[in-house]
This record gives sequence, C-alpha cells and structure tokens, in this order.
Amino acid sequence: MKTKISVIVLLLGEFMLELTDLAGRMMKLNTFNTYNYMLSQFFGLIVLTVIYGNYYIQLSRELKWMIYGYAILTLITNVLYVQNDMQVTFYSNIITSIIICSYAASYFMKIIREGRTDRNMFVVNIIVFLFFSIECLISTTYNFLISNHLNWVAPIWLFRGILLLSFYIAFINLGCGVGKIRIR
Repeated sequence: MKTKISVIVLLLGEFMLELTDLAGRMMKLNTFNTYNYMLSQFFGLIVLTVIYGNYYIQLSRELKWMIYGYAILTLITNVLYVQNDMQVTFYSNIITSIIICSYAASYFMKIIREGRTDRNMFVVNIIVFLFFSIECLISTTYNFLISNHLNWVAPIWLFRGILLLSFYIAFINLGCGVGKIRIR
C-alpha cells in the first residue's frame, strides 16, 4: 500500500500541474506556466526518487537527501532566476533528467545481474528512460523550441507529448498492478 500511495501522489500531482498549466494557457497567463514548469520539475524529481526507492533500486539515505537537497536548491534558483517573467531557461532540468535516467539505468543493471524482471516494471523503466532522455535533449534547446515557428518545432513537441502520455499510462498500469493477488 505504501508503494501505491507514491504512484498515486505522482499521478495526482502531475494531473493537477497539467490542469493548472492548461488553465493558465487558456487565460493567457504565460508567467504562471513558467512557475508551473519549475514546480513540475521539482515535484517529479522528488516523487520519482521515492518511487524508485520503493519499487526498483536501493538508494542510500544520504543519496536520497542529496537529491532532495538538489531539488530544493534547483527550485529556489529557478524561481529567483526568472527575470521580468520573460527570461526562461531551465538548464537545471538537464541534470534532473540525467538523475532520473540514471535510476532507470540502475534498474536495467539490476536486471542484468539478477536475470529476472517484472513485465510492468520493465515497461515503466523503458518509458521513463525514453521520456527523460528526450526531456534532457529538449532542455538543452528549450529557448529555441518555445520561440520558433510551430512548423519547425511541432514534431519535437508532438513526440514529447506521446512519450509523456506513455509515461502516465505506464505509471497508471503500475499503480493498478501493484499489490494484486496472483493465483498460481
């Protein structure tokens, strides 16, 4: 049950952030979306650290606290860095994406060592690795992607959207599948 709660918190939190992002865009509050992105980056790193610690890999207490400290420091830095609500760069998201990709890579190394895996957890890790590796690449060109013509950048955003949808579906599937009674 403890592990299901972390997945539910991730899904509900991200759902709320997506809804507030949609509402901000509909009301043309672009500065609101900037802060929403910062919160999403912070929230995703914290909750995915908890999920990976519960489901997949053993993270030492010191490592968890270092990651939590980094997440808080990054949030504060990003909030203070936004100048006149216009200057937007989230290069810190590159490091966040690399940390999350390293969680998935650690799980793959665990699979190689042990030689066995759960299908649902394997699918979630593939999706997490794909999404956050693409997110890392997108973060390096974020200013280009938000300031250029849609004809140029739409395929990249569309591919990211498909991976994000797959990310949510994989975690919904994982949340529903954890703790099931399996009759053998």
